[in-house]
Amino acid sequence: MSLGLSGCGDTGTHTRLLFALNPSFLQGDSVSVPASGVRAMTDPPSLPDLTSDDGLRFQLEGAGINVRDVRLELGGGLRCEDVKEDLQDGAGCVPSEDGPDTVTLAGAFSFFLPDGEPSQGGKEVRIPPAKYQRVDFVLAEGGLRAYPRLYRGSNAWAMNLTLPEGTALGFEVPQPLTVAPGGSLRVTFRQATWLKGLPLGACFQNGDLPRTDSELLLDAASGECQGAGDKVREALRTQGNLSALPF
Repeated sequence: MSLGLSGCGDTGTHTRLLFALNPSFLQGDSVSVPASGVRAMTDPPSLPDLTSDDGLRFQLEGAGINVRDVRLELGGGLRCEDVKEDLQDGAGCVPSEDGPDTVTLAGAFSFFLPDGEPSQGGKEVRIPPAKYQRVDFVLAEGGLRAYPRLYRGSNAWAMNLTLPEGTALGFEVPQPLTVAPGGSLRVTFRQATWLKGLPLGACFQNGDLPRTDSELLLDAASGECQGAGDKVREALRTQGNLSALPF
């Protein structure tokens, strides 16, 4: 079966894999001009605030991810032979006798999560136009990191949220996503879930969320916030999704 798509040549708009925060929280986003392959930003991305269950609001000041060993399961009955002509240097495809064939990308790749683009100096990750149903990947050196900060008058405390190198993650969708030429397959992280289930406002007030002069110590939290560090890391690891966009 052939999807009959092509879009990864040296001209035109490339079909890409991106890692990003939930796109609905971005005020700026990429737009494409298919005739010329030009992408532009309508506005700089606006980083979303993070809010705990009881309304304590943190300003997100940055987020990034480094990934390697990316595996993209083909869907819709597509096989390696259907995408081999569009595989770029460093990409491969592994056939399977009893399951989906898988496009592989060794990496490592780095992304600025607020807009999904490669980090400064990073390379664009091109993939074949195809149908995809699942992504698996491993965090490379530097892992996943997000930098929310709590402001109270003239005081501020950082609360670094991280997953370490070597952590394996995987997300899938019920039905295959069609990624057309010039489009993108996006691995998105639901940052609105990262602090759910945690009454950080109350814990900050009563001392159950310890702090230094500059940092909130999630892993030292007690009381109703006992285990806060583990809960946040579990949300970072599991609360993700796949989406296909036409740019």
